Amino acid sequence: MQPMCEHYEEFSMAETLEVDEDPVLEALSNLSDMATSTANDLTELNEDLLRIRRSRQQGSTWRHIIADTDRPNPLSLLTKVAADLALACGSFRRALALGLRREGLQVTEIANLFDVSRQRVSALIRSHGPRKSGDSTGPTDSSPAAW
Repeated sequence: MQPMCEHYEEFSMAETLEVDEDPVLEALSNLSDMATSTANDLTELNEDLLRIRRSRQQGSTWRHIIADTDRPNPLSLLTKVAADLALACGSFRRALALGLRREGLQVTEIANLFDVSRQRVSALIRSHGPRKSGDSTGPTDSSPAAW
């Protein structure tokens, strides 16, 4: 069986990786924290959705259900959860792409690992580079669809 990446054979278990200041590990930790937070939000969201379903089954109008001021609109929480996960996921993918590149993988190899185009990986790596002073432009779309 052929290795997934041509550089795989060059890396041996005996090599020591520098993990003290590993941006990929930091991004992974942030993603894990966000997943935990999101799981809590999704539990709350599910309770709200069950409440809405019961209200509708009992004959309440959609207008009355959504306008109920006792509870926040579940659509707001759903949007927040999706946005938070997209940002954390995008940060992790960016850090991982950079980490793999630093380990010597080619852009095409990273693209194969991520199941995206090499152009997408190149843009991702490029978006991490230093910006000129006052430049607030740059890729901000970290949604899963952007991958």
